[in-house]
Amino acid sequence: MNQNKVLNVRNLVLIAMFSALAAVLETIQVAVPFAPPFYKLDFAELPVLIGGFAMGPAQAALIAIVKNLLKLLLNGTSTYYVGELGNIIGSCMFSVPAALIYRRHKTKKTAMVALAAGVICAIVGAVFVNCAITLPFYAKVAFGGIENIIAMGTKINPAVTNLYTFAIFMIVPFNLVKCGLNAIVTALVYKHVSVIIHAGVHREKKTENTAA
Repeated sequence: MNQNKVLNVRNLVLIAMFSALAAVLETIQVAVPFAPPFYKLDFAELPVLIGGFAMGPAQAALIAIVKNLLKLLLNGTSTYYVGELGNIIGSCMFSVPAALIYRRHKTKKTAMVALAAGVICAIVGAVFVNCAITLPFYAKVAFGGIENIIAMGTKINPAVTNLYTFAIFMIVPFNLVKCGLNAIVTALVYKHVSVIIHAGVHREKKTENTAA
């Protein structure tokens, strides 16, 4: 079996497993004092990053998509689907660049560079997606207008006076902390998880060779 195919049996199983784990982790959320209550920390990006490192960027994107579909099936949406759309884009912005960099040279140093690049891309993506797509729509349908979301930010930090300053003082710090924590945990656990994943691959190859 060609282990490099995006959707071979092994990868399908891993994508399903990591997507399910990510969907579960996304239900365990923690509010932060420096951002509005609809921004919450979770470790749902951890399985996406590990899956991307283990299989590749295309698989990471698929995990990001499937985890949100599972979330919708299990819990529905409280954000009129814009939250899930933003989550898919943000998750891909985080995991795909990291997986692209890591697959070129699978070393510890490259992994650190890949995760740092992923965090930066995720923050840039979050600013664009939040300011251009999710916040304007979500504010209109759920809060009566973007000025009410900006007011929530002002209440936390008086420096927030418009969408631009909201991005600087709310979106950037929140995503720096969230993505940074997910990157740190990924760096700590990936090698241990990869040993298990690759052990399964070796057993599969051994079985195929024996059958041949």
